[in-house]
Amino acid sequence: MKKYRIFVSAHQKELKEERLAIKETIVSNSTLRECFDVFLFEDLPAKGRPPVSTYLKQVRDSDIYIGIIGNEYGIKGKGSLSPTEKEFRTFIKSKPDALIFIKGKDDSKKDKDTQKFIKAIKDSFIYKRFSNIEELKVQVLHSLITYLDEKGTFSKASFDQIICHEAGYEAMDEKEVKNFLENRAIKLRVDIPKITIKDFLIKTLKVVKEENGNLHPTNAGLIFFGKDPSEYIPQNEIRIARFKGVTRTEFIDSKEIKGPIYKMLDEVEHFFRRNTRLASKIVEFKRVDIPEYPYEAIREAVINAIAHRDYTYRYAPIMFSIFDDRIEISSPGGLLPGLNIKSLEGHHATRNKKICDIFHETKDMEKFGTGIGKMKRLMNEHGLTEPKFLEEGNFFVVTFNGPGDRILDLVPSIPKERQVDLRELGLNERQIEA
Repeated sequence: MKKYRIFVSAHQKELKEERLAIKETIVSNSTLRECFDVFLFEDLPAKGRPPVSTYLKQVRDSDIYIGIIGNEYGIKGKGSLSPTEKEFRTFIKSKPDALIFIKGKDDSKKDKDTQKFIKAIKDSFIYKRFSNIEELKVQVLHSLITYLDEKGTFSKASFDQIICHEAGYEAMDEKEVKNFLENRAIKLRVDIPKITIKDFLIKTLKVVKEENGNLHPTNAGLIFFGKDPSEYIPQNEIRIARFKGVTRTEFIDSKEIKGPIYKMLDEVEHFFRRNTRLASKIVEFKRVDIPEYPYEAIREAVINAIAHRDYTYRYAPIMFSIFDDRIEISSPGGLLPGLNIKSLEGHHATRNKKICDIFHETKDMEKFGTGIGKMKRLMNEHGLTEPKFLEEGNFFVVTFNGPGDRILDLVPSIPKERQVDLRELGLNERQIEA
């Protein structure tokens, strides 16, 4: 695989932390580390640092220029230009891929020369603004992922199929795999394979790969079966909260849920049941428990969010918000090209084929695009309106509207485990009606 060279340019004193953060973003990401080499001034020894002409050669030899602009312009050199602007102008003479990041929203506080530099950039180049280092890291990550996508780097392997070289086989939890196999055997009505768990991961699921005599899990392998997936994939998180009222101004309960997928799903269910209402009413001498929402519909939405989200948003978790009147589940990444809200139902397209395939192994996901229809059907059967689907920027949001004060009017299909025959408890009709 070709490695692209990146030159990071910025005022040395003012923006030192930002430059180092950019390199850390790249070297800490297994995908970016394999695709990019980064040049930083700080990487060179203090003694014997080369002259400006050598830096400019580094600029010309680079494939990507990342320029960070703060408040200070810098010391002017030959041609009355700061090193950052000189490096920028040298690069754009022959290359188009200049990525510019401007710190802060108020340019009036910047040096006059910095303001002129920004104006020159605005006239011809796309730039992004950031307020803090975390924002900068996210923006750089997205920009470099987009660059690789345009170069066709991701046409061969999606995020979930990429090997995580930072993790060895010891990062996998064989107990989690055993639970998966037992669940798979029940759901598919098949026997548990008579092979070792390691062989199942390598040969059957193909989520552990061998390279240079060492075993490494893929990202999908870590997400499903890792002991601590978030150590390597920090975006593997569901942030869940119960808010007071109908806005996000005050929360009653909250939790950051991390871990392998099926443990996360269990924790989501526990939180959901703890923070939603359960009513009871008498139907034909039987006490029936009626949940505020059909959890199977909610679970379907969470599974879809896990399976279809964009994992290149490194610091963006799935958001699960419970309000008095609704539930919202938001996942990073909009719809794939060619899809729109109206055409979702009945179509199956995903960024993460391997994740979907593993969910299919336990019948938690079908391969025919039935998830949207299933959510609608379950909500209708429960006596609620169909869920709403919306793109908000780079996020996909599913909204389930609740019953409000009508919870006792819901007429769901009641499973036997939620029915209690009061006559069997020795109650007569008058006591039951009371």
